[in-house]
Amino acid sequence: MPGEPGREAEMRVLRKSLSLLMSAVLVLTPMRPALALDTTNTVALVAQAVASYPACSLWHPSGLCFFLHCTIFGCKIRTSTRFSHFNPDLVVSTFHDDATHPWPEIGVPLAAGTRGLMSSLMAALVGSDSGGTRTRGDRTDHQRRFRDGDAIGHPASSIGTCPSAATSFMPYFQSLADALVWRGFLPTELIYPATYIPGMREVGSWPLNSWGNVHPRTGELIQHHPVKNAAVLSQRIADIITRASPHVYYPLSAGGMTSRSGQIVWEPPPAMEGSAMGGLWQMSAPSVTGCHVFGAPEFSPISYGDFQTSSTAGYAYTLWRPYACCRIRGIFLFAITTGLW
Repeated sequence: MPGEPGREAEMRVLRKSLSLLMSAVLVLTPMRPALALDTTNTVALVAQAVASYPACSLWHPSGLCFFLHCTIFGCKIRTSTRFSHFNPDLVVSTFHDDATHPWPEIGVPLAAGTRGLMSSLMAALVGSDSGGTRTRGDRTDHQRRFRDGDAIGHPASSIGTCPSAATSFMPYFQSLADALVWRGFLPTELIYPATYIPGMREVGSWPLNSWGNVHPRTGELIQHHPVKNAAVLSQRIADIITRASPHVYYPLSAGGMTSRSGQIVWEPPPAMEGSAMGGLWQMSAPSVTGCHVFGAPEFSPISYGDFQTSSTAGYAYTLWRPYACCRIRGIFLFAITTGLW
């Protein structure tokens, strides 16, 4: 037919256009592995902290600080406003294997570097599996859940009015470096009464709603809900680095008053389960949640962490800690506190 060549040419052009369009879609579509859905990254952590700051920080003026300021012409009393707020200090992660760290761009190289440094000293220990067995190659025994973990300075730790005690990206704890204690080979946690006494230092309300005990602060926990398991281990890690303890860690300042960046700073108290002043937790991976305290009572069929489980057993929480501060205007005398803390 006379019109066939023209229509055939149009069809060829159309097929070529569709082919180019599909090629462009394939090229422009990010080809990410499934693991990426259960992880976070530095940009996402900063964005989460900024977006959550109004709700999680509880920022408010909390009083007045008094200072003595002296010159050659005499002395006088100066004042500055006292502020209080929670600050995103740490990213606390628990994971089944180095390769499935929930903050991979920082956590994976940190774990690999630590494993490399420690392997010559105790290769058999740091090669233990975090899934429940003693060798990484055998992952069949899951009655005892072991997880590795770390605590790293939050990338947005300097977001608040009060200067944080935490340094961004600083590794405060890495369980591979603490393998002797974290994996229970050195029973140093036996010196704490809370290791033996039920109901002491429990996350939740013992015996009806206990997620698990803070002591012994090791990587082993009998808790079949993976999210609650991660929560209790995160609480243990925070407890280790904010208190004097027989572990390998870099301490994070807790308690007392200090001066930092031109301000008088009231440091947060040590981490404490069941108390907002002991730190607020916010899941950062695999899901993003609001700030809360672990161990809240549950009155519905849906348990904490349901529909938030990670396919790779990797979880990351942001720890928000309470600070107060005021600008230094001389020799500090005293402060009048009118806020929440």
